Amino acid sequence: MNRRTWLRSASAASLASAALHAAPQGVNSTSTTSRAPLIGVQLGAHSVFDEGADRCLDILQETAAVNAVFVYSHTYQGYAASRKLSDLADDHGVPVRDPKSRKLPLIWVRPHEQFYRDTFLRHTQPGPETEFRDRDVFETLTEPCRKRNIQIFARILEGHGRDPLQAIPDWSQILARDVYGRPTILPCWNHPAYRAWWLGTVEDLFKNYQLAGLKWGAERAGPLTGLFTSTSASRGVPFCFCQYCEAQGKEHGLSPDRAREGFKQLYELIASTQTGTQPSDGTFITIVRLLIRYPEILGWERLWHESKESLKQEIYGTVKQIRPDASVGWHVYHWVTWDPIYRAMADYSKMAHYSDWIKPVVYHDVAGPRIKSSTIDPWTKGILRESSPNEALQMLYGMLGYDRSKEPSYDELTQRGLSPDYVFRETKRCVDDVAGRCSVYPGVGFDIPGQAAKSNPEAVYQATKKAFDAGAKGLIICREYDEMRLPNLRAVGRAVREASGRV
Repeated sequence: MNRRTWLRSASAASLASAALHAAPQGVNSTSTTSRAPLIGVQLGAHSVFDEGADRCLDILQETAAVNAVFVYSHTYQGYAASRKLSDLADDHGVPVRDPKSRKLPLIWVRPHEQFYRDTFLRHTQPGPETEFRDRDVFETLTEPCRKRNIQIFARILEGHGRDPLQAIPDWSQILARDVYGRPTILPCWNHPAYRAWWLGTVEDLFKNYQLAGLKWGAERAGPLTGLFTSTSASRGVPFCFCQYCEAQGKEHGLSPDRAREGFKQLYELIASTQTGTQPSDGTFITIVRLLIRYPEILGWERLWHESKESLKQEIYGTVKQIRPDASVGWHVYHWVTWDPIYRAMADYSKMAHYSDWIKPVVYHDVAGPRIKSSTIDPWTKGILRESSPNEALQMLYGMLGYDRSKEPSYDELTQRGLSPDYVFRETKRCVDDVAGRCSVYPGVGFDIPGQAAKSNPEAVYQATKKAFDAGAKGLIICREYDEMRLPNLRAVGRAVREASGRV
């Protein structure tokens, strides 16, 4: 790490540290003062150009009372082009275009070289075949949003997989390593070039655009969750055992060799159960025995999460150093609402110290299919092989504090998703945990690919209302504006207008 990187990281970390040790009340005054609730929407940059900024913003204000847009500045997360034409809303008044037939930019702003001197990673400008390659989304939105009193937030989801690997030179150098030393598709949180790249990106954004704030998120879980929730042995190989993570482990008193050996044995055990082998004491007891024998497994999982959170603290400090009044918050991966390990690691009460607000993902309609495919099915093929799917689901509901009488059975998970009561409980849990240190803007989601049935406006209204009943100071409408049908946006607006007088 060179001197400039060290100074910037140290300064960012000191600001985050100051927030960590501040008094509980008034830590993040920009988001806790009395004001109209923030009603944001997640907006793909391409929609601004497809529909026109004025049309797009007018629809959002008139239907859902939106006063903030969360717009992708960088789109390395890779799911946009995987959607089908039928996934997109066809009632916005403009022709709908098939995502698979389009070549859209991965970045929607102009990077400035001086902010990336501390890393070999670079954002690559779109090629000549790319739509909107000469357009800057924040420049385009500035005046239309000013006229409507709408705030502009940069929105970033960390990318992994094919898109950054193909688009960013030297991306392969920062990938995490599995227990066998092989590169994965995931960037390593502790690689100094990767961390410097994100800090440079944030510095670039906030020194060149007048943004109200930033929403940053990462949609991936740690090695233990990945192992327990994989239905394929080849996909569940534990990570990260690169030189930087091993050095971090040693600094925290963990033995990389024992962590690696423990994870190898755990991986091989679960892989064998998926091919029909049954341990004499059962799968769950045998797993617990390994965790007792190798406590370094849990220590390595904790290290992974703490490395991610330390990067978020540095991002928070970097933004605040440039713009103290900017509002910084986090997209908290949907896994937090059904995976016990991820939930245990994602501690809202600690996160609140380096947040102006937190967005827990509470996508009720698609939660059912996601719980089935991401947790219950892999659990009952692996760690809970001796349980039936419905037994595992009812146990999960009990652990998470969900009302079993209101939530679907296993056979119903893909038919109706979870109830608005789930939105209330997850929002209230976050509100209670942060205890006033920051605001909570839950991500109420609808019309999301993967749902078995279309979202119902009355259920969307009830879910939005439940978010405010639970103490939310605002909300972020999700997942993507170009998927949202107008009746459901109007349902959000009805609940927002009813709640505005009491938030």
